[in-house]
Amino acid sequence: MIPVPQSALEPLAQSFGTVAASLSRFGGGQEESDGIVYAYPYKDARRLLKIMAIPIEDQQKGLFCLEERLQFMRFLGENGAHIAFPQFSPQGNLYETFLLEPYLWVGYSMEIAPGKTKKEDTWDAEFFRNWGQAIGMLHRLARQYRSWEASVDPASGEELLTWHEEWAGFHSWCPDDEVKLKWVEIKQRLDALPITREVFGFIHNDPHIWNLLVDGDRITLLDFDVANHHWFINDIAIACQNILIFLSGGMSRPVHNREKLLGFLSFFMEGYEREHHLSSEWVDRLDLFIAYRRILLFTVMHGWIQSQPELHTSWKQMILSQPEVIGAFSATSRRE
Repeated sequence: MIPVPQSALEPLAQSFGTVAASLSRFGGGQEESDGIVYAYPYKDARRLLKIMAIPIEDQQKGLFCLEERLQFMRFLGENGAHIAFPQFSPQGNLYETFLLEPYLWVGYSMEIAPGKTKKEDTWDAEFFRNWGQAIGMLHRLARQYRSWEASVDPASGEELLTWHEEWAGFHSWCPDDEVKLKWVEIKQRLDALPITREVFGFIHNDPHIWNLLVDGDRITLLDFDVANHHWFINDIAIACQNILIFLSGGMSRPVHNREKLLGFLSFFMEGYEREHHLSSEWVDRLDLFIAYRRILLFTVMHGWIQSQPELHTSWKQMILSQPEVIGAFSATSRRE
């Protein structure tokens, strides 16, 4: 995480009609974060301002990907999805920039949505159903969106925001050679999967419990900054993350309560099916996408994980052995 210097914060704040002194820290800023979110006064309410750093040499690609994600968010919000809806700056732009070498600093503004974040050990069947419905709606809308396999940069013709690009980035980043070999094995399995509009598209790609705001029955999805073209089932695997870590095992340690995980999935998929259907053969592939997520998180949080030898050993062993976590979910808990 790169701290935002005051010399970049002030001009970006002014680009959105405020000043740095009026900004209050709202979120982000952790090791795994890609930016910092601030709240600021806007008319009689408040808005959010997210600020990120793009290396100067990557600015063309970085800005194209940011605009693609913001346009996708606008599409979702305009079609009824509850998201942190991006707002135009006073200049009529979806984002504003400020150059301060070696980075291009970028900011964009969002509405502040009602609600609170649930605790990671929450067990609430109706919340799980509503969460599933929110993701199902996103996938239903994604099937109508203009891009679904990749975003093509018109300047270069390059296909961007793809799962292949995501995989390659984490392969380069991963510091452990044994884990890298497992990452290659997972890619080979993913390469064999079909890609059709019914099962693949522009997804949130990080809809875990900490990226939700809950206000009664309403769930608002936050943080689309790693939104990507991927299999829909990947969003469902990511939604399982807090259950896998805190309530059932299966992410960093062996499963100790599969019933909790299966119960969560039953409620979640009940809500999901209100908006979008995904066949049992895809739900039965969840273990593959959990294995994908396990390595991705191991890489992102490696500094923290490595500081806890017992956790590092356990997490790495789960990666190397890839034990069954959910198995054939449709055979025990779900009908077509």
